[in-house]
Amino acid sequence: MRLGQYATGRDNNFNLVRFIAAFAVLWSHSYAIVISPAFEPWVQWLGYTPGGVAVDVFFVTSGFLVTASLMRLDNFRAFARARALRIFPALLVMSLLLALVMGPLLTTRPLDVYFSDSAVWKFIWKNSTILTGVKYSLPGVFENNHMQVVNGSLWTLPFELRCYLTLALVWWLASFVKSDKARMFTRIVVVGTALMLVSFWVAHHYAYKHWHTFRLFYFFFLGAAMWIYRARIPMSGTLFAVACVALIGGIVQPKTFFWIYPLTVPYIVMWLAYVPGGVLRQFNKLGDYSYGIYIYAFPIQQALVATVPGITPEQMIAAAGAGTVALAVLSWHLVEKPMLARKKP
Repeated sequence: MRLGQYATGRDNNFNLVRFIAAFAVLWSHSYAIVISPAFEPWVQWLGYTPGGVAVDVFFVTSGFLVTASLMRLDNFRAFARARALRIFPALLVMSLLLALVMGPLLTTRPLDVYFSDSAVWKFIWKNSTILTGVKYSLPGVFENNHMQVVNGSLWTLPFELRCYLTLALVWWLASFVKSDKARMFTRIVVVGTALMLVSFWVAHHYAYKHWHTFRLFYFFFLGAAMWIYRARIPMSGTLFAVACVALIGGIVQPKTFFWIYPLTVPYIVMWLAYVPGGVLRQFNKLGDYSYGIYIYAFPIQQALVATVPGITPEQMIAAAGAGTVALAVLSWHLVEKPMLARKKP
């Protein structure tokens, strides 16, 4: 069967794949927050982390699903509304909770000094919109932790927005070729994806400090290309096995990892999202808790470091995992799902 034959309806494993990815970020950050980023899993071995892989998974799946939405709607206003309802309400609630609840509880400043500091209100504004960047600190909060960042996971969200805007811009530019809009859109996406891959390889090889930009855009637009070519991509157990073996080869020989990894992971992700069935599909009915885990895990982990002296990474994974999942469930059912229900069909 082809990917296009699977990619119909909502019966898939995307919620499970993204849940695991979000938890991988929490696992990875537990070592960075408790000890040091140098102690994150796989860093010394591959120069990469489970959190990095998880972010790539998010961008591949996002590119695939967001492109499907854009091409189905074929309307920038409807597309922008759908993306805004998915991202911003949960961000606003998270920003308010961190600045107005967690911050006052954990700050070392007197409350009148804390609330009179413009940084508190800038934190709410910037992190609930992410249009003008991210603010990482609150007055007196986590200043005794070895990392003072309140929510370090937010750094990827501006990149996500830029990918959305770039995708919409490409769709709009393609509309000027009235004879065959879809073909022009495809050409731009494919060429752009190839350029991002080459740029990713070159930038990483020469240790260019902004290589993550090329990496994230590559994975997003490869996901977009996979949607466009879904009718031609076979979902084969043999190809899945070959991709897994090749990836393992890159892990065994770390010097080849970054050459092999971006070519194999996207296919592995799509195969896992659509092919395995049975009891795994039941998870899809629970809801999409991945976004809530992603935006709440880091501050919960930082709060645990600040309030539980001597906590170990393993204890952090268990404690932060339980608290974060609880908040993610509430975020999904009280904020995200009701907002998504407001999207026009």
